[in-house]
Amino acid sequence: MLKNHLVLAFPCDDASSIKNQFHGGEPIPWVYLGQDFFKRRNIEQELGKQYKRIDTVRLLNDIANDIRLPHVRWIDDLNRLYGKNIEWWFGTISSRNPYESNLFLYSCYMVMLDELERQEKMPELIVIESICLARDIQSWAYGKNIKIKILHHNRAKIKTLFNQLSNFVKIGNFMNNMLLRLCASYITGMMNQGRKINTIQPVIVDTYVHNNSFSENGSFKDRYFPYLHEFLSKKGLCVLVHPVLSGFGYNYFSIYLKMRKCKTHFILRENFLRFSDYISVMVFPFKTLKQKIKAEQFLGFDLDNILKEELKVKLTTSGMEAMLIYHLFLRLGQSGLQPGLIINWYENQAIDKGLIAGVRKAFPHSEIIGAQMFIHSPNFISLFPSQSEADAGLVPNILLETSQYQCQVARAFTRTIPCYPAAALRYSHVFKEKIDDFKQEPDKILILLSFNIAEGVELLETLNEVLEQIRGDVPLLIKPHPDYKNEELIQAFGEYKWPKRFVIYKGNLPDALEHASMVVGSNSGSMVEAAAKGIPVIFLARQTALNQNILANLNLDIITECFSPAELVEAIEKYLDLDQNEKTRYMEMGRKVRSIFFTPVNEETLLPFLGIKKDR
Repeated sequence: MLKNHLVLAFPCDDASSIKNQFHGGEPIPWVYLGQDFFKRRNIEQELGKQYKRIDTVRLLNDIANDIRLPHVRWIDDLNRLYGKNIEWWFGTISSRNPYESNLFLYSCYMVMLDELERQEKMPELIVIESICLARDIQSWAYGKNIKIKILHHNRAKIKTLFNQLSNFVKIGNFMNNMLLRLCASYITGMMNQGRKINTIQPVIVDTYVHNNSFSENGSFKDRYFPYLHEFLSKKGLCVLVHPVLSGFGYNYFSIYLKMRKCKTHFILRENFLRFSDYISVMVFPFKTLKQKIKAEQFLGFDLDNILKEELKVKLTTSGMEAMLIYHLFLRLGQSGLQPGLIINWYENQAIDKGLIAGVRKAFPHSEIIGAQMFIHSPNFISLFPSQSEADAGLVPNILLETSQYQCQVARAFTRTIPCYPAAALRYSHVFKEKIDDFKQEPDKILILLSFNIAEGVELLETLNEVLEQIRGDVPLLIKPHPDYKNEELIQAFGEYKWPKRFVIYKGNLPDALEHASMVVGSNSGSMVEAAAKGIPVIFLARQTALNQNILANLNLDIITECFSPAELVEAIEKYLDLDQNEKTRYMEMGRKVRSIFFTPVNEETLLPFLGIKKDR
């Protein structure tokens, strides 16, 4: 293959057609552009040792750091052009959510290829997941006088069409859930007499509700805002909960029954929404599909095809949920409700924009508090409100963060929103000192997995690859994320090859941290809790996707960032068998991490949740 030639291929079960393009005994340099770990693993196995994947992990990470702000500003320009329609704000382009949109990742890929070409390290083969990204790469290559050959193009077109059709299945599933919720609400409403809501100056708390959000006696346990409900009640405030239901599948009857019987007052949207509101939600996807956008080049790259993919292929139902919430708050305004304060679990998602837009119209004098009681990762760019969102009035009146440092981080893309540190409600356990019993506690490695099961499997695969290089007497405790079952993780990894040394830890996180001598994670937010307890933390970067390292740039010895299996083994060896002085030093570092990220929970630090502002 000549140097000015490039083969683009899509993932396939049989790589023989790819291998037929190359001849000779020299290793073939190649890259994978996509974040589907399972597809990358399969094609890597198919290609074999003759094909050497270029190590681009650090380069991709550096590029993400460099272009993050320009990318958000580019999206801001699009928001100003197309944000006159409320539907725009509920789509994937304006969301910037890296778990719904590939736009930022694909922008990084384009810059990365350009840099590889400049360094004369271009691959001869690119395996790529997106047909639209392939087309934009083709346009870039044409300008560089690089000849492109695309394999499996028709197969990719069929796959893209299948993805588009599957979107309509998701839409149908969403509508089915709407109907099931209506039925559940109606039946449970007939069984339980509705209670009158205090409509004068209540506090609305917007939070997620899961199946385990209720205790055995039927009381509501808010795992997102622990301590807050009791605090507000002690202040004599009436609290109404706007529940965002998560993880119920098709079984809504039991949760509606629990909410209706519970002493906590829940705003059940089915009690307020009308038929016309549901019609607006059902036509939303079709309005999105009809949108046509034209963007300026991003850093000299034409991303038109990627933008089209975001509109046509990456259609999600989160925008439909946002529309429902938007119409709900408009109806609440018509019902006579007069909230003085809305406390929004604020991730700057489409559903948050829907809530804020509805509140602005229905309750223009109410104050919206955006509570971000979590730690931000720099590449999770959707969490950070941007200037165009602030200009459009789709951000809270004030932000609450877990610390003053987090306030600085959260306002990376706009300084127009006041921000205050408040009680780090979900992290109160970090202020309990880890038991200082170093001599009796043997080394244990705790593996923290993220909510994305593919990310978790990728981390476990890397650990399995180097397992023989990790001392055999050191247990590896696997702590899966609660968003999926242990069985699902084992099945995704491969039950037949699950190592005996991988032991699923079934206790809660605070207990797990008490027994851990070090933590290994990849895109898990719990790593900061470990570091705050004085536990050494190893972050393992993903190979072809964006890294979500919440401890990036701290430059503390208690944290090690690894980009390869070899670096992972070296870091594990570094933290095994620490002597007493080193462990004491790490405990001091942990207190520093704690002071950087967390504010203790007490009466004073809870006051910002009342809208009481403190001097910054």
